[in-house]
Amino acid sequence: MGDYASIEQVIELAQRRWPGLVFERKSSTEAASACPFCHQAVKDGYLIFENGRYWCRKCSIGGWIDDNTPRTLTTEELNDIRLRRLERRQEEQEHRLSQLERMHRSQDHIQYHSLLDDTDRAWWHKQGINDESIDRYLLGICYNCPTDREHRPSYTIPVINHGELQNIRHRLMNAEGGDKYRPHLAGLGNTLFNADNLYRGLPSILLVEGEKKSIVLDQFGFPSVGMMGMRAFPAPWAKRFEKLREVVVLLDPDARDQAYKTAALFGGRGKVATLPVKCDDFFVQGGTVEEFRWFLKWARPAS
Repeated sequence: MGDYASIEQVIELAQRRWPGLVFERKSSTEAASACPFCHQAVKDGYLIFENGRYWCRKCSIGGWIDDNTPRTLTTEELNDIRLRRLERRQEEQEHRLSQLERMHRSQDHIQYHSLLDDTDRAWWHKQGINDESIDRYLLGICYNCPTDREHRPSYTIPVINHGELQNIRHRLMNAEGGDKYRPHLAGLGNTLFNADNLYRGLPSILLVEGEKKSIVLDQFGFPSVGMMGMRAFPAPWAKRFEKLREVVVLLDPDARDQAYKTAALFGGRGKVATLPVKCDDFFVQGGTVEEFRWFLKWARPAS
């Protein structure tokens, strides 16, 4: 019993003890799942921590993952867990603010943009992004990516909201599926891409996954904001969309269920549109603005 190297190591240990449970990493210090004791599937209800402890908010069963004697935790133990969680969150928030201050001062995205040659621009063109957008969004290339242990090259996408650099997304070359994208600095957390579109007085907006998709839609006259992953949209963020009459969630064709869950966060204003391909591929493969509008016309309410 005691601290482990990482929350990932604790997740691995917990999954060996409780086969079949799927733990979602919530932060660098904790993960959540359904409870193996009371079987409550409450979101974030059953927690494991980086020091090897576990606790269910519903049934109050707790203990150490490597100790097979679960019991109801005392008030003192519960207060200790809550205090440690609060301290960790404060530390993570302070670290995030420090990293954001570093990003605000950074000019790395300008350098990456200046390194683009014709071959690099040709790659962006294949993604459906034209030269005007390449220059407007300051897209770039990093030949020795600082976010990657192997220092592979990466294509770079600055995230600039309210005139300040929030992050630089590195898309690693020759990386597998879910390992393609990295933040410029650790601890920055998620944010929205093209978030300034929320404050332009628009009647409606598209919510998509990824920065590239948002850039391509912008080229064709469809205002959007991009999420950093289809599940990277905390419920409280929906308040930022409250002045919009309509929010159309447009995820990849295989993410239909997640699209409806996200759209439901906006109440009666949330809708789901479905395309036969990814929305950036739609235009890359020759889809027209009129055809795209037809699909949006048939967007369905989330509820």
